[in-house]
Amino acid sequence: MSKKSERKKQKGKSIPREMNTHKKRDMILFVFVLVLFIVGFAVFLWKLSGAGKEPFNTVAFRVGTEEVYMDEVNLCILQNVVDLGIGEKALDTTAEDGSSADSYYKNEILQLIMDYKVEAQVAKKQGIALTKKEKETVRKDATEYLGQIDGRILSELGIKQDRVIEIYQERYLAHKLEQTVIDDVDVEDQRYCTIYMLLFPKVQVDEEGNYLTEEDGQTPLMLSDEEISKQKLNADEAYQRLQDGEDITELAKEYGVDTVSGEQSNMEESFGDAFTEEIKKLKEGDVSPVIDISSCYAILKMVKENNEELAAQVMDRYRSDKEKDALKEQRAAWYDEEGITEASFVGNAWKNLSLNDFAKYVEE
Repeated sequence: MSKKSERKKQKGKSIPREMNTHKKRDMILFVFVLVLFIVGFAVFLWKLSGAGKEPFNTVAFRVGTEEVYMDEVNLCILQNVVDLGIGEKALDTTAEDGSSADSYYKNEILQLIMDYKVEAQVAKKQGIALTKKEKETVRKDATEYLGQIDGRILSELGIKQDRVIEIYQERYLAHKLEQTVIDDVDVEDQRYCTIYMLLFPKVQVDEEGNYLTEEDGQTPLMLSDEEISKQKLNADEAYQRLQDGEDITELAKEYGVDTVSGEQSNMEESFGDAFTEEIKKLKEGDVSPVIDISSCYAILKMVKENNEELAAQVMDRYRSDKEKDALKEQRAAWYDEEGITEASFVGNAWKNLSLNDFAKYVEE
């Protein structure tokens, strides 16, 4: 065989080898590009979910046009779980509505943040602003709070002083707006009484004095007509004996009605329509005539009127209730004014959040 023929033969043999080499190179390149695509898509999804961002750069949700970042969410949760002592045991329960405790408290905190945001926006529109002194108080309060928290916890949650001051300023604005509502709440003067109620039931009662009912839990188990007539006679007799100066508590024991009778203290108009008119006529030491209502015959004795200690306690509770009602009503109007009904969630930051992650900061 000539050298020329041998070269042709060798050259012919090398073509398949080169084709295989090209195929391997193309396959490697394809795999490389595919891996790059998968990694790039994963990074895109990772960024889209908010993972990897600092809390102060991660938007959890929007309230209207106001963005709420995760550092504010973390701050609010931290403060509430610590103040309320919401540890692991508390979270391992079920709320009254059947939801998990974690879900329940998250919704409560969400509503709290939303209220702050809406009220701060309304306050700004109404021209409410913090004074220089109030801003100094905000800074002082923020600094004092941060000084109570381990720096490592603050670092883990991305909570920084300048942001806490900014968040506190919004809260103070919200409170200033709320104060304008509270200042308009008018609480009229009330007479506070301690009344002894001597009751002769028409209803069956247990040994502890609780009224008994039918199986439906609402329909009272009435005494017989004969027994009710006997209770009326006892009430009339007791009234006469009270007029003669006998002790009302001793009479309650003698007639066997001491478990259903006793002292009650409240505002004059809070004893119920059936009793209020009679109570208004009584002075300290006075006794009412027998009052006939569906559940019993009753005799009322004014033990003490204008009880100053009681008045202070009840008045505070009464005022507090009226303020809460006024704020609830006005807050609904503020939400309508801002056109806000619910939060608009961004990514999965809020969804992935669990109060269980904060329970470790609570000492149980």
